[in-house]
Amino acid sequence: MTDKSPNHNHLLCLGLGYTAGYTAKAMLEKRWLVSGTTRSSEKAEKLDKKGIKPLIWDAAKGIPDTDFSNVTEILVSTAPDTNGCPSLEMIKKVKSRMTALRSVIYYSSTGVCGDHGGDWIDEDTEPVSTLTRGRQRLKAEKQWRTFSEEQRIAVTILRLSGIYGPGRNALVTLQRQGDDARRVFKPGQVFNRIHVEDIAAITRLILERSATNCLPAHNLYNLADDEPAPPQDVIEYAAQLSDREKPPLVSLEDANLSDMARSFYAENKRIRNDRLKQDLGYKFLYPNWREGLKALAASSST
Repeated sequence: MTDKSPNHNHLLCLGLGYTAGYTAKAMLEKRWLVSGTTRSSEKAEKLDKKGIKPLIWDAAKGIPDTDFSNVTEILVSTAPDTNGCPSLEMIKKVKSRMTALRSVIYYSSTGVCGDHGGDWIDEDTEPVSTLTRGRQRLKAEKQWRTFSEEQRIAVTILRLSGIYGPGRNALVTLQRQGDDARRVFKPGQVFNRIHVEDIAAITRLILERSATNCLPAHNLYNLADDEPAPPQDVIEYAAQLSDREKPPLVSLEDANLSDMARSFYAENKRIRNDRLKQDLGYKFLYPNWREGLKALAASSST
C-alpha cells in the first residue's frame, strides 16, 4: 500500500459497507489514498475498480504481510459483538507498524443513548440503552477511548442516527412493499435521521482537520439532522412524492414486525446536533428528511 497521494494522507477503512463507502468516495475525490479491508478476493476486485486499495484481512487467518507504515487515519465501521469492537483487536496487532497513524474515527450509533421518553438529549446525556446492540456499541466506544489514551492517538466517536440515502430510504421501502405498504404508528414515537452524504461530508471535515493537526474541540458527536419525526409521517411524505395513496395506518401491536424492527420502537428520543454545528461550522446538505427525500425522488438514484 504505497502512498502516492500528493499530501501523503492515507485512510484505512475497517469495514466498507454502505456508509463507509460514501466516505471513501469523498476522500478519493480529495485525492487521499484510501484502502479497505475485506475477507474475499471477489470483494477485493470490486474495491480495486472503485480506486480503493483492497486489503484481504481475515482475523481468523492471522495478520497480513502488509506495509502499514503510511496509514495516517483509520475509519472503523464494523459491527460490534459481545466482546466489543473486533476491529480493535486487529489494529492492536499491527499498531507498532503504523508509525504515521494520527487519528481514528469510530462509527457508533445514537442507539447507545437508550430511551428518554421523547425528550431532547445531547452528547452529555448519559447513555442508558438496554438493548444488546446498544450495549455492545457503548462497550466498543469505551474500548476505543482506552486505546486512544494508551496510544496517545486521537479517537473521534460519531454516533449515527437512522441512515438513509440512495437505495435505502422510504421511497424504496414503498416500491418494495407495494400494496403491502403501511404506516406503523406508536403514540409519541419519533426517530432522528441523517442522509449518508451528510455523514460522508462531516467525516471528511474531521479527517481533513486531523491532517492539519487541528482536530475539533470534542471527541464525540451526534450525527442527526434537525428534525426528529414520527415514522408514519415520513412514509406518508414518500407516498406523496411517489404519487401514491398514503398506506393505511396500523398500530405497532398489529404491524407484525420482526423482533429487530420492533426493537427500534423500544427507545424514543430527540437528538440535538448543536455541538456538531458549533465545532465544525457544518451546514447540512439535507437538514431534514423532507429535503432529503425530495432530492432522492428528483434524482435517478432513488
